[in-house]
Amino acid sequence: MKPLRNQFVAFAVGMTMAMLTVVSIPAVVHAQSAMQVNIPFDFYIGTQKFPSGNYKVEVSGVYVKVSDKEGHAAFALTNAVQNPESRTLSVGKLLFTRYDSYLFLSEVRRAGYSNGNGLIPSHLESQIAKNGVDRQQLAFSATH
Repeated sequence: MKPLRNQFVAFAVGMTMAMLTVVSIPAVVHAQSAMQVNIPFDFYIGTQKFPSGNYKVEVSGVYVKVSDKEGHAAFALTNAVQNPESRTLSVGKLLFTRYDSYLFLSEVRRAGYSNGNGLIPSHLESQIAKNGVDRQQLAFSATH
């Protein structure tokens, strides 16, 4: 009976350690993956238009969430893209693509990460890009 009890105790301790590890990971990831940025122009995420202002940007796996203090938010699917600035960035950076008067959030780069999160272009952005409008990249650093 004693060996069975020892196995149960070892199993319970192992499960407790695993649960504590899993529970602590989201807090660490969240702290490293959230940034504040002041965007001085109107912009699009997908087909949703946002006014200029202060935004919180959160990266979680394959999506980016952008939200303001009024509760407006957008989620965008992303894919991994090379972050050539990973060693030189002290804070995160947002990249926008400008087509004439339309500005689309196109990439989120985080300090210390070798990969950025490239937003998958929406149908609206693809249609505008097909019209042969000049494309320009703009970058804005996070405040913290």
